[in-house]
Amino acid sequence: MPVAKVKERAENICTGNDFKLLKSMVIYGRNGSGKSNLLLAFKALQYLVNESSEFKVDNVIRAYEPFRLDADYKDKPVTFEINFYAQNGMRYSYSIVYDRKKILNESLYYYPGRKKAKLFIREEGKQIEIGDTLPLSYKKIEDGLYPNQLFLSKIGTEKVEALIAPYTFLANQLTTHIVHDTGYDNMLIQVISNLMTESENAYIKEGINKLLHVADIGINGISVKENKEEDFKFPDSIDAEIKRKFLEQWKYQVRAKHNVYKNGVLTGEIEFDMEEESTGTKKLLAIGGMIIEALRDGDILIIDELDKSLHPLLTKALINVFNNSKTNPNNAQLIFASHDVSLLTNEIFRRDQITFCEKNKEGASNYYSLANIKGVRKEVSYEKYYLKGAFDRMSAINEYKLDFNVVADE
Repeated sequence: MPVAKVKERAENICTGNDFKLLKSMVIYGRNGSGKSNLLLAFKALQYLVNESSEFKVDNVIRAYEPFRLDADYKDKPVTFEINFYAQNGMRYSYSIVYDRKKILNESLYYYPGRKKAKLFIREEGKQIEIGDTLPLSYKKIEDGLYPNQLFLSKIGTEKVEALIAPYTFLANQLTTHIVHDTGYDNMLIQVISNLMTESENAYIKEGINKLLHVADIGINGISVKENKEEDFKFPDSIDAEIKRKFLEQWKYQVRAKHNVYKNGVLTGEIEFDMEEESTGTKKLLAIGGMIIEALRDGDILIIDELDKSLHPLLTKALINVFNNSKTNPNNAQLIFASHDVSLLTNEIFRRDQITFCEKNKEGASNYYSLANIKGVRKEVSYEKYYLKGAFDRMSAINEYKLDFNVVADE
């Protein structure tokens, strides 16, 4: 949430009837400081809300990852707590505590006014406590709940009206992109390809074409080709069901349009497969679809290393799409980690939009906002001070210690 004393860049705040929130936030820190772990926490929480309803009685909770650098905590429960506004405009507070095999505590509150009110509280070994807004049908869910399943996860199949909005937010409105490999980007591009063939998703193709135009990477636009079975070379021995699923998944394929010239004169266009495009182009297409959907639906988009394989000016433009009310009318939010210090500027961010991450001597990560560092004025060069270690509570990197003695003795 915005810090009251920070007055610059008021346009970077989204407002509702009773809330003010930041449109974007960047996280800086050294390698191994814990930036990605913070983003992974969002993914773990969403995974449990989405998937735990299908856990079998003896399944371990795969999202259980205790802090292993302290011997006293390596077997302790994990705790998540998140405060959010769902699309109904209501504020919620949700928390869970769990170990490897069971949910120990789960609670959900909402704020009909200034004070929070209980929706439900679940504690191991006790009956679920419910607030006044939950119907008696909750009992059916409780009776069929395994110890390793979240009560809220059951709302995906068991309708309880008062819980639909918070469930939908946690299950569908958090989008995390934390994997950095071409295979994952190709998978995202394929998902986008399939979505763009549906008439109600025409806005995705239109939005990606705008992104490509702004990026100025030599691509005029994209098209979607429908693949046929003869386009693939299947071995004769392939199982029919495997072939069917493959053809279903790869039915459509995005292609990039490029200009063709002769003697310096434009003569037409040619289409390239995505495999022929650069890593940066694939990354732009992969995250571009997520950005466009987030802006349309008012979602929260969480990306590790947004700037990876992208030009700094393009990364800046993507951030400003979220900070600008004209391009972000539905109050979507962007949270990302970065090493690109050229983005660390008051031309893009308010001080309360910049978070630093560092590990203490025990290996635990701490997070703190630039707005909470005393003496930092909005006019100073954030990049310059960061590189000098002024915002880092640990000692600066001493490059003179990097003597690897690689010169052979004569």
